[in-house]
Amino acid sequence: MSPTLHDADVVIGVSPRLRPVRAGSIVAFRRLGRRNGRLLIKRALTQESNGWFVVGDQPSRSSDSRRFGAVPASDIQAVAVCRWSRASSPNRSRFGWLL
Repeated sequence: MSPTLHDADVVIGVSPRLRPVRAGSIVAFRRLGRRNGRLLIKRALTQESNGWFVVGDQPSRSSDSRRFGAVPASDIQAVAVCRWSRASSPNRSRFGWLL
């Protein structure tokens, strides 16, 4: 699967209270412990009894639930709704809804 998001993309997200997480949603969460609680963005794949199983769009290069387990629903801080990135040309940009 090709990546939905790229390094320079700007992502706008809303609280999971406003837009509940569904299978296929792109979510932002913090993993405490390693990397000082860095914000991670992954795709929610399936809901399990202990949270959401999340995966990266490039499984061979991604650290995700296959490595650290399900993410508790309470740890999910945002659900992505759109993205914007500047294309290689200054007069073109890429905007897309992530619904």
